[in-house]
Amino acid sequence: MSTLTDELERPEFETVNLDITAEEAHRHIDDTVAGLSPSEDSDQMKIRTTGGMLVAIIAARDSERGGVKSTLAYRTEPASDPATRKAKKLAEALRPYEIPQ
Repeated sequence: MSTLTDELERPEFETVNLDITAEEAHRHIDDTVAGLSPSEDSDQMKIRTTGGMLVAIIAARDSERGGVKSTLAYRTEPASDPATRKAKKLAEALRPYEIPQ
């Protein structure tokens, strides 16, 4: 089972901090990007294609940490992969909530 920490170390994933909660991020993703399926555990939500490919992970963060309420790790490679294209749409949908690192 992968965790956000595992994804942070993988070269095909990029991470950004968000000023909205993981639940708010998921609602926004659900409203703007079709064909994704979430699975949730205690502190993170994995977003996959309906075929099962991991697209992104959203993890809750302590809002006391510089306004960061969640962190998004999303797939960036291979560029031609359908999961990567969905991840790009997902990241673009959340860009207004991104906190510069």
